[in-house]
Amino acid sequence: MSFVMPFLLAMVVTIALLPVFGRVASQWRIVDVPGSRKVHTVPIPRIGGVAMALGVFAAAFMVVRLEPPDRYFLMAAGVLTLFGALDDRFDLDYRVKLVGQLIAVAIVVFAGDVQIHSLTLEDRIGLPGWLAVPLTVFFLVGITNAINLADGLDGLAGGTTFLCLCALAMLAYSVGQLSCTALALAFAGAVLGFLRFNTFPATIFMGDSGSQLLGFTVGVLSIRATQTGNNLVSAATPVLLLALPILDTLSVMVQRISEGRSPFSPDRNHIHHKLLQLGFDHHEAVMVIYAVQAALFVLAYWMRYESDVLILGVVSAFFLVSITLLQTAARRKWRLRSLRQSRAESPLTRLIMRLREPRRLPRWSYLAIAGGALVYALLVVTTETGGLSGDVRLLLIALLGVSIVWFVFLRGKPLSTVEKSAIYITAAVLVYLDSTITHNRPVLAVAIWAAILTMAAGTVLRLRLSNDRRFELTPLDLIVLFVALVIPSLPGNFGLPNGGAVGIAKLVILFYAIEALVSRSEMQVVWLRIAAAALMAGLIVRPLL
Repeated sequence: MSFVMPFLLAMVVTIALLPVFGRVASQWRIVDVPGSRKVHTVPIPRIGGVAMALGVFAAAFMVVRLEPPDRYFLMAAGVLTLFGALDDRFDLDYRVKLVGQLIAVAIVVFAGDVQIHSLTLEDRIGLPGWLAVPLTVFFLVGITNAINLADGLDGLAGGTTFLCLCALAMLAYSVGQLSCTALALAFAGAVLGFLRFNTFPATIFMGDSGSQLLGFTVGVLSIRATQTGNNLVSAATPVLLLALPILDTLSVMVQRISEGRSPFSPDRNHIHHKLLQLGFDHHEAVMVIYAVQAALFVLAYWMRYESDVLILGVVSAFFLVSITLLQTAARRKWRLRSLRQSRAESPLTRLIMRLREPRRLPRWSYLAIAGGALVYALLVVTTETGGLSGDVRLLLIALLGVSIVWFVFLRGKPLSTVEKSAIYITAAVLVYLDSTITHNRPVLAVAIWAAILTMAAGTVLRLRLSNDRRFELTPLDLIVLFVALVIPSLPGNFGLPNGGAVGIAKLVILFYAIEALVSRSEMQVVWLRIAAAALMAGLIVRPLL
């Protein structure tokens, strides 16, 4: 569970801190006020980056075996978060922000030895120090600002960096960078927790403290994943993985300079702005960018051992095609839909509305989720697996005791936060045991995956058909499902051990399934309380059977 715990702990801490920070942000005057360039129309707290940083720091220092480069990286991340938070509060001059970025970069480059030492042509070619250092500084500062500038729509920067972090975790593990893998997953968990509050319409923004931190993190971890020892992964792989924010930043700056303005001046010329001008709504614009980032994710995976020249050629082709499509669409005044066209006129929309009727698909999707979860739990509990540590068993006993007390006093009332947390923790233990099954039994594996996929299918339908705003299809849901279903399917030696990629995929699906059950059962929770308590009791007594 060494890789699941950083992901899970960072996510939980971030989720716990965000509501608290959101309430105090207005008192501290850390809010994003609407303006001519802004999409939102009401003041939004922009303190999410600090919550993500604290979530990662908690996971890093509690459950990750840190190496010396990790400590310097976290020190630099703290510096960058501090400068970002000050910028969110006082709106610092860009030159002061640049000083903070250079301090953070200097820490990892000189103290942490994070440098682009070599490039890949036909063979690995080493770079002299006088070239490696400025190239590394330029790359890290550039990526930090690219993610910062791309943060223009709800969930946009967080979703794209979430995919990048997942890819970097795979790359780092492939070259034996285990602490780097754990940190990438910790950041991914923090971002996932943040996105639940940042998906349109967002209730909190990450601010410069978050966007700069994520850009810097992706840059540092990508260098470590491609420049370690006798590394075969191409040095240009991160450029392909980050091609979209790089394109956005370069195109915007070139346009500003050509118009005689500062390259750092604000405007509405980013890619997401252009998609909005082409008739895409907020959700659709973010989904298009997520889809492109997902395609770059897969492409970077397949080309990770190719020469840097070939990868940079593919990146250049991507730039050319993207710019041509956007300019052609703008020149021909193409629009996805007319301004007067109603989305309700779509035949697909009418079909979905019919399926949403209570006696139709939502009921069956709910039964599929409940049935799949029950079968999965029974298969894991009754199968021989690795054992649980004494601490975990004590935790389960405590959770069972709390759940029983809550059941006695609450009964038919909605599930409390404590009960929901107990259910999620029990689900994590269940997935961990699944990853330690001792016998290779194909029939059992097929049955487990059948239960998981049944939950996934029911959850997708529930996400799409729900009329409840708290549980509906969002860009976040699509990106999480991409990670859960695509990453474990990629061939190669990137399957993380001890409940890694496959375990996280199952955990994400199970968490969404639980969320669906909880949202559907708020006024009828007796059976859910009983089922959760029975599962905890089964996990506690199974070693005695």
